[in-house]
Amino acid sequence: MKKIKRFLKQFLWIRYFYFVLKQLYLKIFYSSTKAKEKYIKKQFKKYLGYEIDFNKEPETFNQKIQFRKLYDNNPLYSICADKYRVREYVKEKIGEEYLIPLYLVTDKLTEEQWDKLPNSFVAKANHDSGTVKIIKDKNKVDKKKIIKELNMSLKFDYGIISMEKYYSNIPRKIIVEKYLKEEIVDYKFLCFNGKVEMLFLCLNRNSTGLNVDFYSKEWEKLPFERHYKNSDKIINKPDNYEKMIEISEKLAEDFDFVRVDLYEVNNKIYFGELTFCPGSGMEEFTPEEWDYKIGSYWEKIN
Repeated sequence: MKKIKRFLKQFLWIRYFYFVLKQLYLKIFYSSTKAKEKYIKKQFKKYLGYEIDFNKEPETFNQKIQFRKLYDNNPLYSICADKYRVREYVKEKIGEEYLIPLYLVTDKLTEEQWDKLPNSFVAKANHDSGTVKIIKDKNKVDKKKIIKELNMSLKFDYGIISMEKYYSNIPRKIIVEKYLKEEIVDYKFLCFNGKVEMLFLCLNRNSTGLNVDFYSKEWEKLPFERHYKNSDKIINKPDNYEKMIEISEKLAEDFDFVRVDLYEVNNKIYFGELTFCPGSGMEEFTPEEWDYKIGSYWEKIN
């Protein structure tokens, strides 16, 4: 079934109608908080294999994400989950030198705008998770298809689809940033009450398939997985590691939990994004005890 789904998603119109129908279905049948609780309970059991009870205090990391999705109304989430507006937040917190250079911000990407862009760049929707196009050579890609797919993403309310409601308040845009380099390590710092507790690295995105390795703050590889397999690599601690921790904790100081994504390219640190509900709280831990352990770091749900 998974192979069939992957095959069908190759066709743009099938993906479009899938998201149209899913968004309409959730909007009609799961608009109230109680209805969303019911839907999440079912999905949570399906993907994680254990229960969530919204009448009890959450214990695990994934449970606490679901509580945030339904009950946490911090207005900063919509600003900081917005891949465009977060740039101003980052500028005020740590300075604009950590921002990836921006080529374009538009309400709708046109062929004329595309033609004026440099040969390589990264284009993404600012209001969702996953709509990213890495363009290494724009003369070797299907321009019309990519433009159509990016613009199509603006029609969807990711806040409805993921039930992460703060996404619904993001004004939808396409942004285009500088392409940094081909193989890049993505450092994702898990920050609780303004302090880094651990991080994970995303590896092999463009080769063998995504691998995720968790490390302690002291840079010791941790013995668990979350949804994705570990790699067989041992990654050296980056030269700017202490500075990356400092930056992450500065960006995290307003939140009881946030994931801070950073890159390091040619010994320079770049900001990636802030994420408030990683994996939408639907990615399993192996062994499951780490779901409880990481959840214990998250002491307060707003």
